[in-house]
Amino acid sequence: MSAYPKTITYISDCRDDNTQGRLKARVSSYFPGSHVGFVGVNTDYEAAINLVDIVDAYEGNPGIILVNVAPRHGAAKKWPNGTPFGWFKINNLDIFTTIDGLTLSLLQKVMKQNLEVKVYDIPSVVPHMGLGKETQQRIINTQFRSFDYLPRLAKCCMDNMDLPVTEMFDAMPHMPASVCWVDCFGNLKTNILPEEIGFEIGKKVCLRINEQKQVLLPCYNRLKDIPDNQVALTIGSSGLDGKRFIEIMQQGKSASKSLGIKSSQHLTYIAN
Repeated sequence: MSAYPKTITYISDCRDDNTQGRLKARVSSYFPGSHVGFVGVNTDYEAAINLVDIVDAYEGNPGIILVNVAPRHGAAKKWPNGTPFGWFKINNLDIFTTIDGLTLSLLQKVMKQNLEVKVYDIPSVVPHMGLGKETQQRIINTQFRSFDYLPRLAKCCMDNMDLPVTEMFDAMPHMPASVCWVDCFGNLKTNILPEEIGFEIGKKVCLRINEQKQVLLPCYNRLKDIPDNQVALTIGSSGLDGKRFIEIMQQGKSASKSLGIKSSQHLTYIAN
């Protein structure tokens, strides 16, 4: 048996209490002795920034990250039963994730390197997992792949089981400037780096939201420096290494409510 990392984080859009409990129980049973954390998200934008933040939180220590954002509607209809899953490593981290959408785009941006993901298509891989025929058929046809397949894939790979790689994936789409997360205080975490908008203390920056709303916001060094009730830009805590993203904050209030902005809305920087 492999020596498993002690910390595992699951990022998923399957996030209700029942599902979260089942996912954590399943992962814990496959990786005994490990602590399993969980982050619930709504979209691939939210998954993207949380993936960057979790990679940052590990600080280079060993760990496993599982990521599942797999809608079946709209453009996702191109897949037989949702996006395939893949595996790649960043230093001491093993990351098992759905590959479709923007989930990996932000991590690739801040690392400034092309990520290459080994893809393990379910029907091709399940017969090599040492499972009975009935279990194989259930996993191949399941609607709950984040429970029935992804933890098993991680376990088999961490146990060095010889599974067929169905393809290598590196075609991460470009992620537009956006609000990626609204925290419990109503602060808006973006995927914008300070240099991308010419961030400078005392400067005012004009942002357009979803091409429908325009705001002129001053730049402050940190939240403490923003005057009461003022909505402003600052460099937040989210990001990786020395690359920290811009946040839109309101001192003492919710910037999200005041501006009517939610996560996944696009932002455009307008030069003054």
